[in-house]
Amino acid sequence: MKKKLICYTAAILISLLIYHVLLVTGIDLVAFDKSFYADQYKRLNTAETIGISNDELLRVTWELLDYIKDGRDSISDIKAEIKGEVRPVFNERETAHMVDVKALFRFAYRVRAYSIAAILLLAAVLVAAAGKKAQSYFARSFIWTAGVLIVLLSVLFILIKTNFNYYWDQFHYLFFDNDLWQLNPETDIMILMVPEPFFNSAVTRVLAYFTLGNLTLAAVSAIHIALERRSIRTARDRGQS
Repeated sequence: MKKKLICYTAAILISLLIYHVLLVTGIDLVAFDKSFYADQYKRLNTAETIGISNDELLRVTWELLDYIKDGRDSISDIKAEIKGEVRPVFNERETAHMVDVKALFRFAYRVRAYSIAAILLLAAVLVAAAGKKAQSYFARSFIWTAGVLIVLLSVLFILIKTNFNYYWDQFHYLFFDNDLWQLNPETDIMILMVPEPFFNSAVTRVLAYFTLGNLTLAAVSAIHIALERRSIRTARDRGQS
C-alpha cells in the first residue's frame, strides 16, 4: 500500500509539472511567433491605426521581441517614422513596463527549468519504486488529472470569452506590482500595437497549444492502458486454456 502511494504521488506530481511546462512552452511559441504578429496586424489594421508603415511596424516588433529574449539591452532607442515624424517609438512608461514583462518571462523560464528537473527526479523515484509498471502509474495518473484539467480549461475558456477584459486585468494585478501596464492609446504606441483583441487571440492560441499537448499525452496514456489491459486479458486466456 505504501509503495502504491509513493508511485501514484510521484506520477501525479509529474503530471502537474508537465502541465506547467506545456503552458510556458505554449506561451513561448505564441509570444515569439512572427507570423502570428503579422497576421494580427493585418487583421486589426494596426499599421494604419498607429500611422506607421507595415515594414516599420514589423521591424519595431522584432526589435521588441529581441529585447525580451535578451538580444538588446533596452527598447528606449528604438525609433521609427510615425505619422511622418521619426521619433522614439516607446516612452518611459512603456519602457519601464517592458522591464517588468521581460522579468516575468525570465521567471517563467526559470520555473519551467526547475519543473523539468523535478520531473526527471520524480521519474527516477517512480521507476525505482514501480520498475516496469512505472509507465502504467504515470498513464493512469495523467488520465485522471487530465480529466480534471479539461473541465477547468473549459470553464476558463468560457470565462475568458465572456469577459476577457476583466480576467486580463486580474492577470496583471496578480503578476505586476505597479500600474505601468495601464497604457493610454492616445499617447502609448505599445497598446496600439497589441490591443485587447490581439491578446484575446494570443490567449486563445496559447490555450489551444496547451490543450493539444495535453490531449496528445492523454491519448498516448490511454493507448498504453488499453494495450496493457489487452495483454493482461491475453495472458489470462492463455492460462485458462
